[in-house]
Amino acid sequence: MNMNFNYPFKTRNDFLREVVKLLVQRRLELGVTQDELNHMLGVADRLVSKWECGVRTPSSFHLYCWVDALESQMTIVANDNNLPTPEGTTEKALNDNLLFQVHQNKE
Repeated sequence: MNMNFNYPFKTRNDFLREVVKLLVQRRLELGVTQDELNHMLGVADRLVSKWECGVRTPSSFHLYCWVDALESQMTIVANDNNLPTPEGTTEKALNDNLLFQVHQNKE
């Protein structure tokens, strides 16, 4: 099933790319290999690599498990939801980058 999003400024993959970049950074901080993460998540060999390269898209469940396996939390922060104006394009772009944050669990 194909899902079409009628949002002219970013695609689904644009949002996901930012989240995946944060997850790769977190994985590297923890010193976890892709193979170790595959094992931790119980997924097929090389699936994490495909997610990180953008070849495959993780389901929302796998995305949650991925974040959890990296001892992190994902927070969705709403932006102002206003369409960008030419003079506010940079501000809107910065706002959009705050939609997802991945951070370490604090115990």
